[in-house]
Amino acid sequence: MHFSASPAAFSRSLSMGLALGVVLVSGCSQCDVPVRHVDRAGAMEETVAQLAISGMMCEIACVSKVRKELYALPGVTRADIQFDADRKVDTALVAFDPEMVSPETLIATVEDIGDGLYDVETAEVVHYAPESSR
Repeated sequence: MHFSASPAAFSRSLSMGLALGVVLVSGCSQCDVPVRHVDRAGAMEETVAQLAISGMMCEIACVSKVRKELYALPGVTRADIQFDADRKVDTALVAFDPEMVSPETLIATVEDIGDGLYDVETAEVVHYAPESSR
């Protein structure tokens, strides 16, 4: 392989390329979580995401921050977090309007808190509808 640039220019280009690569890889962390969609009968029409989240260590700071960030999203009507200090993975149940916010945005919002402090391990979106509307 032949490089026509000086060693210093090549080094700068390589550093820039590596830095850009890190940004692209870390910026795509949201893509790693497959979202499973399920239809179920329910008392009313509602869409709820069940997010399995690791990294939360306390109910006061961690749970409050995740809940606050989720509620800040347009279309989120409920964000309940089932936290247990003895578990490594906790569950967020997020009711949302899928026409206003996507499950991928919910995941990205959680994973962006504290520069990646929390990870969404799995995501399931349940679309509830009354039997009569099916």
